[in-house]
Amino acid sequence: MSKIYRTVSHVSGWNGLPQYEIKGTKIYRTVSHVDGWNGLPQYEIKGTKIYRTVSHVDGWNGLPQYEIKGAKIYRTVSHVDGWNGLPQYEIK
Repeated sequence: MSKIYRTVSHVSGWNGLPQYEIKGTKIYRTVSHVDGWNGLPQYEIKGTKIYRTVSHVDGWNGLPQYEIKGAKIYRTVSHVDGWNGLPQYEIK
C-alpha cells in the first residue's frame, strides 16, 4: 500500500512521516497525519485527479483538488485553498 508524504515545497511545510495512505482508489489519513487519524476515506482518485469524498473532514467538493503527475501530487486550479505550481505531496 502506497503512502503519501509532504514535500519540502508543501504550503504548510515538510513532514517526514506519511500523511495519507492509498487503499485502492481511496485515500485515508494515517495515524501520523498532522491533524490526526480518521478512519473514513478523505479523498478518491479518479484517473489522475483527486477529489474530496463525502466523508472528508472539511466537507465534500465536486471539483478536483489535486492532480497526480508521476509520483508527485499538485494542487489544481479548483483547489479550495488555491492553486500552487509546486508539488505538495509525493507518493512512495
